[in-house]
Amino acid sequence: MIRILGLVSCVVVAVAAAAVPAAARPTRVALTKITGDTTGLGKIVIGALDGSELEIVAGTPVSRALERLGLEEAVADRDVARLAAELEVEAVVTGAFDRRGHRLRFTIITAKSKTKPFTLQVGNARSEKFKKLVRKTLIAKVTAAVPKVSDDEPVADDKPAKAEADGVVADDKPARHKTRLDEAAADEPPAKRKAKADQTAAAPAEDAPKPRQVAAVDADADDAPRPKPRRVAARDDDDASAVAVEARGESRSPAGHSTNLAALRVDLGASMAGRSLRFDVAPFPGAPARYRQAAAPGARFAVELYPLAFRDPSSLLAGIGVAAEYDQAVSMTLRASDEMTVPLKTTDRHYSVGARFRLAFGHRPTSPTLTIGIGYAARTFMVDRSQLMSANSLDLPDVDYRMYDPGLAFRLPLGTRVAVTLAGQFLMVNAAGPIQHNDQYGAARVLGGNASAGVEAMINDRIAVRLAAEATQLDFAFHGTGTLSTNRDGDSSTLDVHGATDRYYGGVATIAVTY
Repeated sequence: MIRILGLVSCVVVAVAAAAVPAAARPTRVALTKITGDTTGLGKIVIGALDGSELEIVAGTPVSRALERLGLEEAVADRDVARLAAELEVEAVVTGAFDRRGHRLRFTIITAKSKTKPFTLQVGNARSEKFKKLVRKTLIAKVTAAVPKVSDDEPVADDKPAKAEADGVVADDKPARHKTRLDEAAADEPPAKRKAKADQTAAAPAEDAPKPRQVAAVDADADDAPRPKPRRVAARDDDDASAVAVEARGESRSPAGHSTNLAALRVDLGASMAGRSLRFDVAPFPGAPARYRQAAAPGARFAVELYPLAFRDPSSLLAGIGVAAEYDQAVSMTLRASDEMTVPLKTTDRHYSVGARFRLAFGHRPTSPTLTIGIGYAARTFMVDRSQLMSANSLDLPDVDYRMYDPGLAFRLPLGTRVAVTLAGQFLMVNAAGPIQHNDQYGAARVLGGNASAGVEAMINDRIAVRLAAEATQLDFAFHGTGTLSTNRDGDSSTLDVHGATDRYYGGVATIAVTY
């Protein structure tokens, strides 16, 4: 009876151990600094893995370990084993951010293997979708690369225990064992035989704790969940995570560094501009004639800078920036009607500089944007009269406008490769140059506006071609204080020229480089 109870105890212990799976300790993983990361992607990845079954070692502990080992932040593959031993981790995850392709590339390296690099497409890095994608993919990849180990003995050490348990059970054959005892003590007195039988029956009970079937069951319990991570990893082998992001319609490029939300944009190209100056005057002998100039070629340079967009392109503050533009006609000349043989060098230029606030209606490359701006601008049209016999041979006043230019600009992407742009500015002129001198047309109220409409074609994620038509108009209302506005007809008591309209029209073709 005692022998039977001992066997029952062994079975109960084994069943109880099988019912309670081994407690798997979390996998310790070191995450090195992501190469090329200037927008805080490393912190986002760490936050996405917070609270998962992975124990992440990153930041200061990794930096100090690299310093102790005398290694660079960009850890070479040959040094990963040293780093892993120093940090007591099972795997080291290295990452690199491709700014042009907007991809986050990871490699998992263990003491025995190195996984094939895999990439994640970065849309809105701070979105929950991206964080879930990082969490799911990295956990699956690390689980596939690093076998789980229980808090008990290692799996390799459990086999002897299992063999020992099997051996004990195999030797536990009471009937056969009892027959041998009876045959060996057949001639002994009954009392002595009974004492030996009791001693033999008690032996298995004393040995019962020896079988360690718990370890054998634990090994099976640890092996059971492994197929599931392997199936997930198999689906990710061909960068399925990046494909999934694009399939859901998310951006191929990060919101902040796509063309519509670039942190830096530089335009360089050619322009064409013509001019028309018409005076508001009743016809009389000596009235100023209308001036017309055909479109002349020029060069255009423009730049926009949004400093905070380098760090977090999707934030509201990333829309704060500055802009500047410069345009000048190339080798422009005109001739006076009274001295047609004399070419007169002409300066025709305009420039502006100011502040901008860009508001995005979404965080994708196809999201429209509205930009509010105000700045200081200048436009100059002046003729060098030094070669004329008489300055009065050219009846055309020079202008040199100084003004403020509040305005709006709207950009509407039509898909991922084409966008339409519209812009308008109100021109508040506080000075118009020589035309307002007393010997010319005198003081005046001057207001104006500027409008443009264009189309952009993206060659790739960084380069775009822009074509746009532009028009500027400035309206004068003379106060009658200038000689040419009151005395052109010989009667200074009447206002001869009431006003003027100065128009500029043309177009621009530039190549834009964005970042």
